[in-house]
Amino acid sequence: MSINRTEHIVIALLTLIIAVAGLQTGIFWDNLVFITNMGDALQMNGLLAWGSLPIPADPGHPLLPATLVAAAWNLFGRSLLVSHIVMWPFIYGVLWQVCRFCRFFLHNDRHTLAAFLLLMADPTLLSQLTLVSPEVLLLFFALLALNAILYQQHLLKTVALAFLGLVSLRGMMVCGGLFLIDLWFNHRQFLNRRNLFSYAIGALPAVSFVVWRLIAKGWIIDNPMNTWGDATGYDSPIHFLRNVGFNCIVLAHRFLDFGRIVPMLFVVTMLIACRPKDRRISQLVAIAILSTIVVSLSSICIINTMGHRYYILSYLSIHLTAFILLLRLHHRRTWYAILIGSLVAGNFIIYPDKTAQGWDSSLAQLNYWHPRRQMLQYIDENHISVAHTATFFPNWGIIDMTDLNGDTRSFIDFTGNEPYVFYSNVFNLSDEDYELLHRNYVLVQSYSQLGVRVELYSKTSHTGNEK
Repeated sequence: MSINRTEHIVIALLTLIIAVAGLQTGIFWDNLVFITNMGDALQMNGLLAWGSLPIPADPGHPLLPATLVAAAWNLFGRSLLVSHIVMWPFIYGVLWQVCRFCRFFLHNDRHTLAAFLLLMADPTLLSQLTLVSPEVLLLFFALLALNAILYQQHLLKTVALAFLGLVSLRGMMVCGGLFLIDLWFNHRQFLNRRNLFSYAIGALPAVSFVVWRLIAKGWIIDNPMNTWGDATGYDSPIHFLRNVGFNCIVLAHRFLDFGRIVPMLFVVTMLIACRPKDRRISQLVAIAILSTIVVSLSSICIINTMGHRYYILSYLSIHLTAFILLLRLHHRRTWYAILIGSLVAGNFIIYPDKTAQGWDSSLAQLNYWHPRRQMLQYIDENHISVAHTATFFPNWGIIDMTDLNGDTRSFIDFTGNEPYVFYSNVFNLSDEDYELLHRNYVLVQSYSQLGVRVELYSKTSHTGNEK
């Protein structure tokens, strides 16, 4: 079942809109490592020099996304524009695969297009597609593999799994979830020679990478310098159990956050009230659970927080379930408007400053970039030294890491002794740093856009002529 001409046009238009909206975004959040640091190392040492990463910048993941970006830098120059252009074919591919996913469960053209638009309204999906991020590649290959399983396209499944395993370690975990989905959907034919051969070849790149890493480096995710903290540094069994309980709450929140609470409650209510005997519902629920079960179990057991983006395949399955269920209602257009409206509204949710927010997980992050550029211009015009200005992740370090513009000036880490502090409510500060900032510093300048603020603080109100 192929998508039709209208769907192709809609996909192309949405790809263009997303690409244009994303042009303003710099390298954001963990992508400072996965794109900038990794890409710079590959550009300097060679595209296949995967063992050349310095330990502080090595998270132990495969380097396929950084390799593609570094290759484009070698050909067209190192810039944000070039980096975004690398993402564009994969953005189109993600939209194409989302539409094919809807088409498998909905044969009616009008219903397929409406469901596609509902799924594409998910804030976390849209936000990730506007960024230069390995997540764009992961989503494309994961959806490609999922559709290949649904449509029983063995060669395409092999290729998709092979590349998915080279995107990141989480890509390998998603491969495990897809394996379970295939087993659930095609258990009667799962053990045939053709299918087993498909998985053997598809797993080869990931297995080869893991074996090579262990031989060459001796570790995979346990960075010797603990750059990202100790993910399993529990003090006691009680600490472990408390963390598991907390992570279960966080996991539930991820599925309700940014407007997803409405489609989630709609699905749960309809399943309880109507108890529909629709095979498509059970299939989508299975996909929602199995697609990220390996990631979920791993995330629950570690200290590090789990990102909203880990569960995008589940979100899409739940949204499609909601659409199929609303077809049973008389006022389906009203409910459709409510569902899609809740997801769109989710992009405008801004938590209080002292509450951590997944800033790469909704389009609210688009409102950060213009005020940030305004503040950098203000700093330059008032001759404020960047080297004497503290800031926080993900704005710390060399400006070029975020903007890819050759600006080698570097912010410094916040200790409470710096003359200036570059702050935004996009940064997730500790309670101690937040209290210290607002107790000992004076606001000098502020820019804002739709709830996102970028502010400059000083130990005094004087800001001029410091070089």
